[in-house]
Amino acid sequence: MQSGPLIETDDDPRWDLGPLGDIVGVDTEFMRTRTFYPIPALYQLGGADGVRLIDAQAQQSFGPLRVLLTDPERTKVMHACSEDLEMIDRHLGLRPLAIADTQIAHAFLGTEISKSYAAVVETYLGFDVSKRETRSDWLARPLSSRQLAYAKEDAAHLVPLWSRMRERLDALDRLSWFEDEMAMTLARPEPDPRAYYRGIKGAMRLRPQNLSVLRALATWREHEARRRDLPRGFILRDESLVAIADAAPVSRDALLELLTRGARRRYAKALLSTCTGGWKEFEHAPPEPLPLPLSKREQAAARRMREFVRVVSERLGFAPELLGRKRLIEACVRRFSATGDLPETLLGWRAPLIGERFLELLRAVRG
Repeated sequence: MQSGPLIETDDDPRWDLGPLGDIVGVDTEFMRTRTFYPIPALYQLGGADGVRLIDAQAQQSFGPLRVLLTDPERTKVMHACSEDLEMIDRHLGLRPLAIADTQIAHAFLGTEISKSYAAVVETYLGFDVSKRETRSDWLARPLSSRQLAYAKEDAAHLVPLWSRMRERLDALDRLSWFEDEMAMTLARPEPDPRAYYRGIKGAMRLRPQNLSVLRALATWREHEARRRDLPRGFILRDESLVAIADAAPVSRDALLELLTRGARRRYAKALLSTCTGGWKEFEHAPPEPLPLPLSKREQAAARRMREFVRVVSERLGFAPELLGRKRLIEACVRRFSATGDLPETLLGWRAPLIGERFLELLRAVRG
């Protein structure tokens, strides 16, 4: 029996999600201030017959929601979906299928790569969406009338928004580009905990064996943060990891000097063991060298590639970052210098637009 604004029990008749239709807007609310993982609070579904608000904190099976999210024949419209997908994976243990991300869709239609939901709604539907409850406490129960109104509005506009954007993508013959980009986005693998060290500032200056220690420390911290469900920085900050790795091989006394009082008490033994293991691991499994700065010839090629991306993007009227971010272009240069191949990212919809020119510029670098 229906009771209250939220679906909280398995026997609530609003769990019949069929009337929402084949295109359903999906949004989530969660909290993540002092935890590694998002704490699920609310699911919002918008479709043909209105909006459903599902209490993610309630003790229920979420069976119809699982079926909807994994149905390849029903489109799920989301905006900037990466964090929503992370929450869904954590809470329900699944990866939704058939997603249309309106932030990515806008990048093919406008010049901004990361336009907010409110701004996209205003651009395509012509009215304002309130963002007053963005930082609200979504774990509080009962939710306030303002929270409920905000949650409903967020989901209510996703389907008409996608309908308008899909029409424009189709008219510009870019729908297949969008679908290709969505497929690549959703196929990206989960980050490898043993690769996290590669993005830490200061890693580049470490000697190879000390870099092996940093890899071990960063991997240990990743597992510890997940085990204790705490942000990485609550365990140890990046700069502390680099300082410890740089001091390796490190004695217990020297290690203690590098730690705060709380970290000494809680982690000293584990960190000393991890440092020793990382130092020894170098002998049989050294870390892959971090990418070196581009050579002058490679830098020149990268500049020409970025300029070409700018020109093509201006001609097409969409965000240049979508076609080729600086990081993608530099990775492209490094890969081609090492293997003579282009990254997989450039073998999809981007290939006809920039692939041939990129190859021309890169072959010139190799001589």
